[in-house]
Parts: sequence; structure tokens; C-alpha cells
Amino acid sequence: MTEKLDFIGGILKENGDGDNWSWLEQQLAALSADPDTRKLYMTYTLIGRKFSASAVNWEAVKPTDPDAFLPGYLLMHRPGMRELARIYLLVGVLESNEAFYSDKVAKIIELADTSELVAFLRFLPVLPGCEAFSFAAVEALRTNIATVFDAIALDNPYPACHFNEQQWNQMYLKAAFMQRNLGRITDISHRANASLARIISDYAHERWAASRDVDPMFWQPVGQFLNEDLLGDMERLLQSENPAKQRAGYLSCLASDNPQAKKLIAGHPLAKTYEKEPFTWTTLNS
Repeated sequence: MTEKLDFIGGILKENGDGDNWSWLEQQLAALSADPDTRKLYMTYTLIGRKFSASAVNWEAVKPTDPDAFLPGYLLMHRPGMRELARIYLLVGVLESNEAFYSDKVAKIIELADTSELVAFLRFLPVLPGCEAFSFAAVEALRTNIATVFDAIALDNPYPACHFNEQQWNQMYLKAAFMQRNLGRITDISHRANASLARIISDYAHERWAASRDVDPMFWQPVGQFLNEDLLGDMERLLQSENPAKQRAGYLSCLASDNPQAKKLIAGHPLAKTYEKEPFTWTTLNS
């Protein structure tokens, strides 16, 4: 048993019914020893009957390596027993024989109901060979169901690691359009790009023309790409009466190599505030 399975299995054993845990362990052992499509689908279905959606006592979970990705990710999202049992099964079969089971797991994802799909999307990063399931992540960008969209877009490293530029930009703009918490998108600065900066400016101008507000967090990716048009946007933010918008403009200019951006903030009142007590995008609305 790998460290990943050992960690998940230990939580299931401590929090669930002993007989059901033994059954799941036996099913995974059989599926690993003798790959079987029908048995995989049957086991997945029976987990829904044998494991309830009850909460796990995550406060009692003590990872041996607190800095490891899996423990931290599970502790952040806190799946229930049924979700965790399904994660255990899918991780186990993919670790045992990814070549055989990958397309079978993909089929399970395609047929999932909404609650199952939310779990799949949220825990894609822990699945071996997770890049094979990008179709589900990209398809989730088209939904207007907030729980489904949030599962892939928020607090999830999968898009930053596996989306191409177009997919990433689509997700970011959709998150803003759906008024999601942009601060929960992972690795925004790392995935910033010139096309997205232009899209952000265009979208903001559409909102302003319609007398609609723009979330100050929306501007986080633009700092590295401040051209003449975007500098005008920064000037507008810096002159705003809204403190969060001023800070967004200041941080964007601070991240820029454009001398004109530095001039915009050189004499701004926020310069002294930042020098005394630096603020970040994380504390933008504080």
C-alpha cells in the first residue's frame, strides 16, 4: 500500500464501520490483482450504500508530514466518508494499473450525478494520471451550476497545472462573471498573461459603461502587462474613493516594470501606507 492509500485508508478505518472498511479493502485488493471493469463499477456503486455522507473527524487527523500535498489538501476540503471511500477506490485502482483503469474512471466521471461530479472535480489533483481527466475540468467551465464550477475553479491547483492559456483565461473571466471569490483561485500570478490582462481591461470597461462595479481582486493578473490602456485603468483605480480599488491599482503598478506605472504610485498617499504596513492581494479587502 502506498503512502497516499495508507493515509486515506487510515482515516476511513478510524471513522467508519469496520466491516465496510474491510469490504472496501478486499475489493481494492481484488481489483488490483485482477483488473475488472464490471467489478470496478459495481464497487463504486456499492460504496454509495455502504458508506454514508457523514462527516470525518478531521480534527483528530494528524499527518506524519504536515507539508505533504495530500494531507493538507484533504484537511482543507474535508470530504465526508462516502467521498473519501470513492477517492480511496479510484486512487487505488489507478495506482495499481493506470493503463487499464484510466478510461474506466473517465467513464465513471462522465456518468456522475451533480454531487459526484463536484467531488471528482474537487479531488482531481489527488488522482494518479489526473491529466487524463481534463475533459471533465474543461467541461465544468461551461456550467452555470455554482457548486460544479467552484469545485474546479476555487481552492484547486488543477487548472493552474493543467489548463492551457485559453482555458485558464476562460475560467478566470467566468469566475468574475459569476461573482465568485477570486481570491480563492490558485496561482493567479503564476498564470497571468497578456491576453488575460487585455480581457480584464475590456470586461472592466464594459462594466463601467453599464455603471456596474468591478471586483478589485479582478485586477490581480494585470501588473506584469501594464500598457497605455491599462495604465489608464490603474489611474482610475488609484483615484477611486474605494480603498480596496486604490490598493488594487497600487499593487498592480508595484508589480509592473513600466516606468509610467511607478510614476503613478510614487506620490500616491498609499505609498506611505505600504511602506509602514505592506498590504497584499490577500489582505486587499481588510
